[in-house]
Order: sequence, then C-alpha cells, then structure tokens
Amino acid sequence: MNGKPDKDKASILVVEDEQHMREILKMLLETEGYSVFTAATGTEGANSLEKDIFDLVITDIKMPGLDGFGVLRKALDVSPQTAVIMITAFGTTESAIEAMKLGAYDYIHKPFKIDEIRIIIRKALEKQKLQKEVSILKKIAVPQLENIVARSPKMKEILRILPRIAESKANVLVTGESGTGKELIANALHSLSDRRDAGFVAINCASLPEGLLESELFGYMRGAFTGAAQNKQGLFEMAHKGTLFLDEIAEMPIQLQSKLLRAIETGTFRRLGGTADISVDLRIVSATNKDMKEAVRDGLFRGDLFYRLGAIPVHLPPLRERMEDIPAIIEHILRQRGSKAQFTKKAMEIMMGRQWNGNVRELENILERILLFAEGDVITENDVPPDLNDMQPAGSGLLEIGGDFNLERLIEGLEKDYLLKALSQTGGHKTEAAALLGLSFRSFRHRLAKYGIK
Repeated sequence: MNGKPDKDKASILVVEDEQHMREILKMLLETEGYSVFTAATGTEGANSLEKDIFDLVITDIKMPGLDGFGVLRKALDVSPQTAVIMITAFGTTESAIEAMKLGAYDYIHKPFKIDEIRIIIRKALEKQKLQKEVSILKKIAVPQLENIVARSPKMKEILRILPRIAESKANVLVTGESGTGKELIANALHSLSDRRDAGFVAINCASLPEGLLESELFGYMRGAFTGAAQNKQGLFEMAHKGTLFLDEIAEMPIQLQSKLLRAIETGTFRRLGGTADISVDLRIVSATNKDMKEAVRDGLFRGDLFYRLGAIPVHLPPLRERMEDIPAIIEHILRQRGSKAQFTKKAMEIMMGRQWNGNVRELENILERILLFAEGDVITENDVPPDLNDMQPAGSGLLEIGGDFNLERLIEGLEKDYLLKALSQTGGHKTEAAALLGLSFRSFRHRLAKYGIK
C-alpha cells in the first residue's frame, strides 16, 4: 500500500493483479477526487485492511493466491463498515452475485464503462457515509438558539455572545451544575458554527472505564487488546470537520489526559494498536459541573490541558439564580410535548419557590410527574407533589447534640435518603438521579453499592 488516507477525501483500496487495470482505476479515481491506494495481490490487499480503515474496497475476483472472496472475507472480518465492490469478467457473474450474498455492495463488469463505475462507487460511498453517520448518532436536528429558553439577564447575555463564540475556532469549556443544559449549549455552538454540516459527536467521560474510554475516543486496530476483534474508528476520527463534545471532562482519568493533550496540540493521534498518525480537524466543547481550577490544584486534572480546553469559558447559572426563567421553561416543555396544560398562579408560585437543586433536568422530571397524575388541563396547587418542598438544602437549623447522637450515622442516613429520593424522582433512572444529586455516575453507583440499594 502507498501513502496514508487523507481524512478530507474518501479512501479507496484497489486490489487488482493486472497492472494496467490497476493503474487505470487509480488514475480514474484520483481524477474523481478520491484518496486511492493499490494492492497487486489479494494477500497485499488483506494486509492493507489489517493496517488501516478504508471507506471502500474495489477488488478483482479472480487473482492468484488469495482471491477476491478472500479479500471480501477479510474486509467483513476486520472492517465491516468498509463497503466492497467486486470486479468480474463476463461469464463469472454468478460469482459476483454470490459475493453480494456474502456482503459485497455491488459488482462491476470487466471491461467496464466509466460512467457506470462512477455511479456505483458514488452510491457505495453515500451508503457507507450514511451508515457512519447513523453509527455516531449524528444530530440531524441540532437545537438552535430559539430552543434555549432565556428570560433572565444572565441567560440572555449567554445567548447574546453564543454566535460570536461559535464563529471562533477555539475550544470551549461549559461549566455549571448538573441539569443546567450544558449539552444544549454545546449543540447550539455546533449548529451556529461553520462545522454544522459535519458530525456532532458526544461522549460522557464518567460513564466508561479508562481503557474503554481511550478506545472509544481514539479507535483501535484488531488485536490491540483482548476483545478487539475488528478495526474501529474512534470518536476523534468520526468528528473530523465537526465538533467533539466531552461531557463530564473532569472525570477523565489523569493517565488519559496526556494523550488527549497531545492530540489537541498536534491535531494527530494513533488508534490503539495502530502505527500511523491520523490528522483530524475538529473543535472540542467540554462540560463539567466541577470546579476545574480546584481539580488542577488537587492534581486531579492537568493544568495545561485545562487551559487548552477552556480557551473560551461559558458558565451556566443554576436555575435558582434565574427564577424568572421557570414559567418560560415550563411553557416551552409543555409546548414540546403538545400539552395544553396551564398552571394556576398559586401552582406556579410553588414551582418558582422551589430550590431546584437538579436544575432544568429536575424541573422536567417533576413536570412529567405532574402531568402524569393531573386530572385536567388546569394545574392547581393540589396537582403539585406534596413533597416538592421536602428536598430543600439541608442545614437550615442545627439538631440537638447529646445522648446517643452520632454524626456519621446521621450523615449516612441523610445520604441514603437522598439517594432513594433521587431514584424515586427520576423513575429509577440512575444516570439522571446521579445528575440530580450533582454526582458522577461512577460515584453514584459506588454509593448505591455502599448502602446495598438495588
């Protein structure tokens, strides 16, 4: 194989033992703007598939040694996301049809017509691109600014500067308590930027163990570790020309932070088990509910990485600091759900008097609960859950100390109670319950195990 794939072009591997035909295909495809690599034998083509990931393979069926079927099986085995087109001579169409049954995309007759091969290749690459977009859950309808509710001065100011931030090439760090809408802001930044036509790829850094998080970010080659049965592109690669959203960035293991820093500084990285440097052009938007400067002081987060990620900081205020947004948020959620429900003045006053420690996410959960049990479209104070004011911040008064008072037992009791309330409030959804309490999923899961909560 010659060269290495250009991420800005679709990469095609041509496996053809006839030199004249191989050169014709290479020249034709390069003229069409593709990044083309060639192999003179089936074995050479199979080795190329082991070393890199291609968008498309075009292989002759009849070759000495490893034939086209062998190349197809290798592609299906190590790189199933790669489309394969078979080249067949007249009279061997049955073999090509059999190859399609095995998983080939299509076949081309030899000698072929230029226009015909152009169409087949274009359709194969379009299908491959669509499959890739589905695999990374590309956001087709990315939220625009009008979907972010803002009546308070703090939120209005954030929305005012978002378009200017989106125009910048710099990385953005969004901070704020859990449930304030950090991913919504990241989505908006992507949709307002010149990267909007590429992918918005998101990952929660707290939801995966270190080894798995690294392989998800940077991808891997088959055999890189136990269980790596196929070549796999990472999210860095999938976000090329787009935006990579790293949620809960403060939870990223310190050992992985150095590799992330190098990828940001150089614009290149290597898949696990790979030998080639892969260049990418992407923007990173990170988010956290932690105090990053404190994490840096405590040695939990690299200072140089923090400054790389936080070139432009955006802080989202908690809901309790923008109470005037609550009626508008409720109205917005109701409209999204197609609900005709309306809150009475008293019911809305109760909602606005809430501390909302879980912020907008908690508000959504409570609203869903209200709508579920309300008997009509008019929501009164009687429809508001009676325990709505039960979860205000503790510490408004001191307990009597004496007798068999045990502070540790009291704290454990409160902690267990809040864990159960959060689970109840989110319908047993652990990720949402963790966010409601301002905990990482890993920390929340540890606490559940500690108290034997299943």
